[in-house]
Amino acid sequence: MGQPFGGGQAAIEVAVAAIPLLMVIGSALYLRGQHRRYGRLVGWPGQLTLAALLVGLGLAVYAVWPLPASADGLCPIEPAPAPPLELRDAALALGLFLPVGILARSRFRRGVFTTVALGTGLAVAVHAVRATGVFGLYPCAYNAAALEIAGIAVAGTLLGWLLARWVPAVWPFGPHRSWPVAVPDRVAPDLARRMFGTLIDLGLWWFGAATLVALLNAYGIIRPGTQEQVLTGTLLGLALLFGLFLPLLRRDRSTLGRAAVHLALTEWSLPRPAVRRRVLARAALLYAPVTALIAFGLPWFALAVAVLHACTAVVRPDGAGLADLICRTRVRTRSSLTGSLPQRLVRYVPPKEDVPSLS
Repeated sequence: MGQPFGGGQAAIEVAVAAIPLLMVIGSALYLRGQHRRYGRLVGWPGQLTLAALLVGLGLAVYAVWPLPASADGLCPIEPAPAPPLELRDAALALGLFLPVGILARSRFRRGVFTTVALGTGLAVAVHAVRATGVFGLYPCAYNAAALEIAGIAVAGTLLGWLLARWVPAVWPFGPHRSWPVAVPDRVAPDLARRMFGTLIDLGLWWFGAATLVALLNAYGIIRPGTQEQVLTGTLLGLALLFGLFLPLLRRDRSTLGRAAVHLALTEWSLPRPAVRRRVLARAALLYAPVTALIAFGLPWFALAVAVLHACTAVVRPDGAGLADLICRTRVRTRSSLTGSLPQRLVRYVPPKEDVPSLS
C-alpha cells in the first residue's frame, strides 16, 4: 500500500497541520456535548470533565510525539531492531494511562471490564499510530516503542480504576460526588469558559488554514514558492468566513469556538441576539486587528490587542470586555438567549389524575 498523498515532504506537512486540527475539533465536540447534556461545568465534577479532555489530548500528543516537520535524518539507513523496554518509557505510559482508569470510574461510572477494554483499545491505537509512522504519513516509524508498553498501559488503566474504587472509601475527608448533575446554564459565563471558546476559534482558524494549504500543495495545486502567500490569503479568507459572516447568520451570533462552549453575543441590557451592526463593529475592533497581525507574522502585537480587550473583563463582575463596552454587546450563555435546558436535567412531571367517569 502506498503512502497517503504520495508520501514525502508533502504528506508530512499534511500530518503536521491536520493532527492538531483534529485535536481541536475533538475538543470542540467534547465540550459541546458536555454543555448540551449538563449545562455549566461546575464543582469537582466539572474539573474532572475538563481533566478528561486534557487526558485525551495528552494521549494524542503521546501517540504522535514529536511530530517532526521534516524527514531529514528521521529514518535509519538499515532497519533497526525492536527497541528495548526502558524504565522511563514504562513510567510515562503508566502515568498517562493511570488517569484513564481513574476518570472511567469516578467521572464516567464505568465498570472494570469496560474500563479495561477502553484501556486496551487506547493502548493498541497508540501503538498502531507509533508503529505505522502515523498511518503511513511518515516514511518510517519515528517513535516506535517496545510492545510491552501496551501491556503496561493496560495495567495502568486497571490500577487507576482500582484506586478510584477503593481510595475514596478510606479518604479521611469523606467521598465526594464525582459525576456531574445537570444545572440550568443561565448565569454569566466565567473567563475560563470564554477562553476555551477563543482558543478553539484560534485553533480551528490557524490549523484549518494550514491543513487546507498543505492539502493543496500535496495535490500540486499550489505553485512552488507561493505557500506563504497562499497561507496568508487563506487565513484572511477563513477569518472573514468564520469570524464575520457566520456569526451574522447564526441566531446566537457566535463563532464556532464560542458555539462549542454554548456562548452567545447579545444586546447589552436584554437577552436577545445582538443587532448585526454591533456584531460588525465588535469584529472590526477585536477580530480584525488580531487576524491581520497574526496573518502577517506579528503575533505579539495581536496578543497585546487581546490583553487590551480582556483588561476590563478581569475586573468587572459581568466580565464585559473593552470591545463589548464600546459596542454595547454582552457575552451570555446560549441558554439565557434560547431558554433551553440541559438534556440530563431532571424535570418534575406531576402524575396524571384519573378523572372518574360519570356513567
